[in-house]
Amino acid sequence: MSASAPVGADPTASVQEPTGPDAKSPWFDAACAILMAVATLSTAWCSYENSRWSGQTATLQAQAETLEREAMEMILESRQFEMAHLHLATKAADAIVEGNEKLARFYTERFTGELKPAWEKWVALKPFENPTAPPHPFVAGFYKPRFADEIREKQATSLKVSTQAKTTGRYSSGYLSNTVILAMVLFFAGTAGKFDHRRVRQPSLGFAVALFIFAAVRVILLPVA
Repeated sequence: MSASAPVGADPTASVQEPTGPDAKSPWFDAACAILMAVATLSTAWCSYENSRWSGQTATLQAQAETLEREAMEMILESRQFEMAHLHLATKAADAIVEGNEKLARFYTERFTGELKPAWEKWVALKPFENPTAPPHPFVAGFYKPRFADEIREKQATSLKVSTQAKTTGRYSSGYLSNTVILAMVLFFAGTAGKFDHRRVRQPSLGFAVALFIFAAVRVILLPVA
């Protein structure tokens, strides 16, 4: 027959806090609570900065893609003009070789844009008589493709913006990884006080503190959006 508990005894009296070497210091729970509070605020800050840097990264990537697309459109349009100029220059050269001055003049009088100065430079070298002259007026230094300066500028700007997007992306990833580290801080700080043994409880809190210091240093080194 099992012994019954004395009448009026406290049913929770058997649940006692560890005594002796495993007794919890009075400051332990307060330290865990303060660490968890600071880690929670830090997590919110890192999440906010991550969203800010992510937004900037998306904006910069969109700008870089737009500039690259505009440069490609200019390149295609420039190629079309170059093909048309090549066709006219070939017809004019053929007419000159055949001795048909009227037809040659018909074509050369219609040279416009980048072809006209290139043709004049080329003809000045007497290419039909001088074997050392360039074979056509589309060599470098004679013919300058249309939109060449604009294309280079847009491509350079696109590369610069793309580099900035990679930089802001690294900042965003840094803040995101900090939120993961701070989540570990919350876990270890929250469970540290539940252990009865001092050799488990204190290392758990110490590890949480070390993680928090590591995350805090990373936050200090990261720029603010």
